[in-house]
Amino acid sequence: MTDGSDTLRAWLALLNASNAIKKSVDAQLRTRFGVSISRFDVMSALQRCYPEGLRAGELSRQLMVTEGNTTQVTAPLMRDGFVERRVSPKDARGVIFSLTPEGVSLFNDMAAEHKEWIRDAFAKLNAKDLTTLRALLDQLEPDTNTKRKSE
Repeated sequence: MTDGSDTLRAWLALLNASNAIKKSVDAQLRTRFGVSISRFDVMSALQRCYPEGLRAGELSRQLMVTEGNTTQVTAPLMRDGFVERRVSPKDARGVIFSLTPEGVSLFNDMAAEHKEWIRDAFAKLNAKDLTTLRALLDQLEPDTNTKRKSE
């Protein structure tokens, strides 16, 4: 039985690495395209279902944020002509967000560079390291029980 300090150190290392990469990508997106990583994430979700778009609630679910946060992030994208908002043809109370053709073009440019930035972030790892990392991460599952598991 361990005291959990190794687990905590591993968690902190994972969190620090993830946050550092995210911060770097956000800075590069802002510098190169004038778009935050949050806006990139919205556009990525909408690109996956282009041209149909996503209902506001589904977009929020995919992004794991509230609908208020989704509205806040999509507003500048709509203002700049990259995202459109329309009434659902199936339910007049529903709202659907989708990329505009300009949004698709911008996202494709950003996605190509994003792929390179992520490749660069993992450049010190070889193919075997990446396979091992993915396998280890796949084994992690959050414990949804409030009781502590016996060791």
